[in-house]
Amino acid sequence: MQISEYGYKEIDNSHVISAIQNRAEAAEIETGFSEFRGQLFCEVPSKEIKRFCGILNRDPELNFEYLKCITAVDYIEYLEMVYCFYSFKNNWSVNVKARIENLKPELDSITEIYMGADWYEREMAEMFGLSFKGHPNPRALLLAGDEGGYPLRKDFEIIWSTRQYMPPEKFE
Repeated sequence: MQISEYGYKEIDNSHVISAIQNRAEAAEIETGFSEFRGQLFCEVPSKEIKRFCGILNRDPELNFEYLKCITAVDYIEYLEMVYCFYSFKNNWSVNVKARIENLKPELDSITEIYMGADWYEREMAEMFGLSFKGHPNPRALLLAGDEGGYPLRKDFEIIWSTRQYMPPEKFE
């Protein structure tokens, strides 16, 4: 392969969409699909996230056995969880999004399906104030607990301490 052949290429995700959509419809889970730069995104209701992730993981044809990462996005009016999955068997990738209302940011934990979700969920709990029902180890991961809010939320007030630099009289 020539170097000029590398780079961004359009990917046809239609077979991935139909495979996931068939399983979701059979389980009566509402889904919506979109693509951006070859990345496939699937939106599911937040109350169905654990059941949907179980289908992705346990279905022998889908076989999304690898959780690449979990992150959250604060859109002020609501939060959105994004789960990134990969199937080595099929060479498929899908990003699953679940919208969460700010008033009660709570989701079911997927740690019993994907053990790698443990630290990601703990990080999202500390940084965004999300609560994960059924998480086996909900203790603090990164923060001391005296932050007065959730640092990655847009409503978190950053207080800068200012100090004046006073150079020493004499450098040695």
